Amino acid sequence: MSLLPADTAPLSSMRPWRELWAGMAGLFISLAPVLTMGLLAFAALGPQAAALGIPASFVATVVGGTVFALLSRGPMPAAGPSAAPVLALGTVVARVAADPAFAVGDPTSVAGLLALVAVAVIVMGLCQIVLGLSGLVRLAKFVPQPVLAGFMNGVALLALLALLPLMFGWPVGALQHLGWAAMPAVQPATMAVGVFTIAVMLGLPRLNRRLPATLIGLLAGSGAYALLHTAAPQWTLGPLTGELPMAWPQLDTLAPFLDRVDDPLLQRHLAAAVFAGVVMALIGTLELVLNGLAMDQARHTRTDPRREVLALGAANMASGVVGGLPLLLLRPRALHMIDMGGRSRAGLFICSVLFALVGLVGMKLLALLPQVVLAGAMVIVYLISIDRWSLGLAAQWWRGQREADVQLALLVVLLVCAVTLVLGFPAAVAAGAMLSMMLFIRSMNRSLVRTRYTGNALPSRRIYAAADEARLGTLRARATVLELEGALFFGSADRIAELSDELDADCHALVLDFRRVSLIDASGAVVLQQLGERLAKRGMLLLLAGVSADNRHGRVLAQFVGERLAAGHGMPDIDQAMERAELALLAQTGHAPLREVVPIEQVSLMDGLDPAQRTRLAAYLQPRRLVAGECLFRQGDPGDRLYVITSGSIDVLSALVPGSTALRQRYVSLSPGMMLGETAMLDGGGRSGEAVAVGDSEVHSLDDQTLLHLRDQDPLLYAQVYRNVALHLSQRLRAAALAWRTSTR
Repeated sequence: MSLLPADTAPLSSMRPWRELWAGMAGLFISLAPVLTMGLLAFAALGPQAAALGIPASFVATVVGGTVFALLSRGPMPAAGPSAAPVLALGTVVARVAADPAFAVGDPTSVAGLLALVAVAVIVMGLCQIVLGLSGLVRLAKFVPQPVLAGFMNGVALLALLALLPLMFGWPVGALQHLGWAAMPAVQPATMAVGVFTIAVMLGLPRLNRRLPATLIGLLAGSGAYALLHTAAPQWTLGPLTGELPMAWPQLDTLAPFLDRVDDPLLQRHLAAAVFAGVVMALIGTLELVLNGLAMDQARHTRTDPRREVLALGAANMASGVVGGLPLLLLRPRALHMIDMGGRSRAGLFICSVLFALVGLVGMKLLALLPQVVLAGAMVIVYLISIDRWSLGLAAQWWRGQREADVQLALLVVLLVCAVTLVLGFPAAVAAGAMLSMMLFIRSMNRSLVRTRYTGNALPSRRIYAAADEARLGTLRARATVLELEGALFFGSADRIAELSDELDADCHALVLDFRRVSLIDASGAVVLQQLGERLAKRGMLLLLAGVSADNRHGRVLAQFVGERLAAGHGMPDIDQAMERAELALLAQTGHAPLREVVPIEQVSLMDGLDPAQRTRLAAYLQPRRLVAGECLFRQGDPGDRLYVITSGSIDVLSALVPGSTALRQRYVSLSPGMMLGETAMLDGGGRSGEAVAVGDSEVHSLDDQTLLHLRDQDPLLYAQVYRNVALHLSQRLRAAALAWRTSTR
């Protein structure tokens, strides 16, 4: 199987100079971050930070970046050190540096520190491979936006705080060693160089987006630093990067664990290194998935997050083994390389080769870079990385749009950000997980009830006699419908119980519509059972629309609380649930339409006729008895007659599809005294549905030839019959219009 991305053309079809330019652009835009990440990772070591951190950052970019480019299927898989995992790794360095047994000038101590750093990076890679193989990586997509925004803002602010000493002219690591109170005075000249560097890097893209703003900014800032140093030697300026060793992969990084197994320094800090690796894996995986989604949206591609996490895990393991820093997908570098003409991984390999050359032969030049210039370049990166969604939300709040949801989202952003700043990454991950669960439960609890209405808004499709329909005009308000949505689980089930307690005293039926419910867990099943028992004691009927013994909801209920709940309260759909509620409401008033037998002289077709006309018309009607489930007519049959029902009930359904298990759609149900089939007889078309007897029923038919005979023999009777048919159709239309108007209030 090819490792090339699906949308990547063969290298032979590419113009090499474009890939070369893209590789150079990747070097220019990433040089400052690579240098600064090394400083931040080992900042706790003070002046020695650059000598240890910058080579490790180069090694990670070359070795890990190449492995990721080979294994990834993303549109431009550019990997390199990034702030979130680097700052987490910096906590391990700071912990070791604070150990009394550690001496920064002792090669043995430094080797032990580098071995612990390697363990953390390797554990990060292993954890990412586990996340990728298990499929848990997909859960990263469900992190709530406020939690994510708070964490990303915390990371950006931590990085900016770590850069402040460099902007003020203090040596790297001074803040960790001395604290704010013991800091020397701020150096205005140093700050001026940093601000100038930032201004150049921000201003150049406004003139020409294709100019290498980062490289030019580094050169301009370094030139300003040298000019000030020459013109005003009395002004104090911050330090240079300092002497740097050649960046070369160290294959013996883990040797201390083999040579000095009993080393107390290694034993005391091994657990911290492993834990940091787990935290970095969680942080890095989340950021990778989100960056990957953003890349897919920008490039109209689709990548598998599991594959990308596996590729990044392998890259981090390779980086850790040779003494490199942790890696992430660098979306700014990837998009910039694409803008510069890169269309394949060739540009990434060229970029890696260029970084290797700089790491091997260019360290003497890099040693001359002022640290404040590097800090200025990184300030831009982290200011841009502050979450824009949360900034927009804050602006919305400032303008006065202070709805409860907006304030809650901002509160979560601030809380996660504060935990990240004050307590560090492990606490931030824990707080983020807890808040994610709380927000999930809250959203599920709130969204469980999609809408609420009474039976007037959605009457059933049963057509009742005029007297019964008049009664239901006031009775339907005593049926309450809750349309549910989402999951009925432990965090949301009590919401149903709470709403049932708020029902009006005259409510007789509660209908729960499960049409949009995705799942029911054990807690939800128990709550439904208890709800049915509690409502029964109050004389109320509970109906579960969309729940039957043979569907998935019914099977879940049977598994957790037995079969009686679905059998006693379940209905196939909301229409039949509303019909059952209506019949129960009519029964309370002493009427049972489906049990009545309407004499043929009293059916709706006889309205307005005198006794003689009724007798004459009844003589033309042909009786027919049906057993339960018997078909009166099928879809497409000739519409040559209408029917009136004297007992039982007739359902008009959608046609039965052979082999299909889908629930048949009920168009209408008709009660004793009502007529059906008149539309097809009037327009001469075929039957539009299938009529089936619900129970033992009796109908009487009037065919079209008999009507023609009446037209010739008894025009007055003929006219009244047609008037009754028209009134019947009008009443059905009015009922449908009333239901629509009620449902849209």
